[in-house]
Amino acid sequence: MAEKKWSKPLAWIGSVTAIFSLIGGIYGGWAFFSGQYEKRRAIAGLLAAEAEQLSNHDYASAWKTLEQASTLDPSSEKIGQAQEDVAMQWLENISVSGNNTFTEITGKLEPVLTRGATSAKSPQRQGDLLAHLGWSYFLRRRELPSGPDPESAYRGAIQKDPANPYAHAMWGHWILWNSQGLARGNEQFALALASPRDIRTYVRSLQLSALMNEQGADYEEETIRVANSIRKERGEIDAADCGRILFIYSVRMIPPNKGTAPFLAAVPPEEQLATFDWLTEKVDVQSGGVTRRYCRSRLLEAAGRNDEALSGYRALQAQFSEGLSGAIVNGTEQALARLKNK
Repeated sequence: MAEKKWSKPLAWIGSVTAIFSLIGGIYGGWAFFSGQYEKRRAIAGLLAAEAEQLSNHDYASAWKTLEQASTLDPSSEKIGQAQEDVAMQWLENISVSGNNTFTEITGKLEPVLTRGATSAKSPQRQGDLLAHLGWSYFLRRRELPSGPDPESAYRGAIQKDPANPYAHAMWGHWILWNSQGLARGNEQFALALASPRDIRTYVRSLQLSALMNEQGADYEEETIRVANSIRKERGEIDAADCGRILFIYSVRMIPPNKGTAPFLAAVPPEEQLATFDWLTEKVDVQSGGVTRRYCRSRLLEAAGRNDEALSGYRALQAQFSEGLSGAIVNGTEQALARLKNK
């Protein structure tokens, strides 16, 4: 009989325990889902900040922001892909100054590119990542010649995605950089330009960079052909490169020499003149005035526009002080004598 007296209190205690357990379970579940919600919100905020930083070309800050996001969810595919995108864009626009080095940057980016190239689901994505990994190797080799060979990465990219424009353009750059043949380099750039993907501006910038890194008449004439093509494509060349290309005109035309005629014939005369004017518009008009006016008059003459050329030479001659000598003075006097007889 005594045992029965305890049955109701024990049952009551069991009920209370069950209620608290239920409450604890509900709270634990709420806390878990609340924590997950807050984590997702924090990650979304970081990704939004990273996108803004990337649009402003602040690659270092975008990279740090994604590192923060990765600590919240190391297995996030979205964060991983964002890291790959930053790595590729950073490499395409990389610059260093002071005591900074390419190797400091590439050391951070290469593991992400390698991981992405292994796990990417599409051949195109694999090709892009491998091509940029090769470019990272190239940058590293500029400082550490014993670094990995970029060409193997470029070949791997093309095996995954045969038409990959990044791989072809970067490989073309590598070929010209190492003086492995203008024709071989041009072949790779042609394949890159044939791609329907809209990276023509980047391909052309790599092509010009590679050509102007080399010396020789063939490379100078090809540089003019490429600049002419960019103009006709309504593309863009930055002011610094425009200045470097205009310098080629002065080297090949002043004083006239055996290389001047083939240089002038690199593209049709009217196109040569149009390209020269287009390049001139993009640089400081106050610098190189006399040199450029002489070159333009010579280009007018080559295009058969003799009256305009004669006018240009006469205006140039009027600027020369008495007793002045030099290649431009001599070239102008010779041109005036030549055109007077036509």
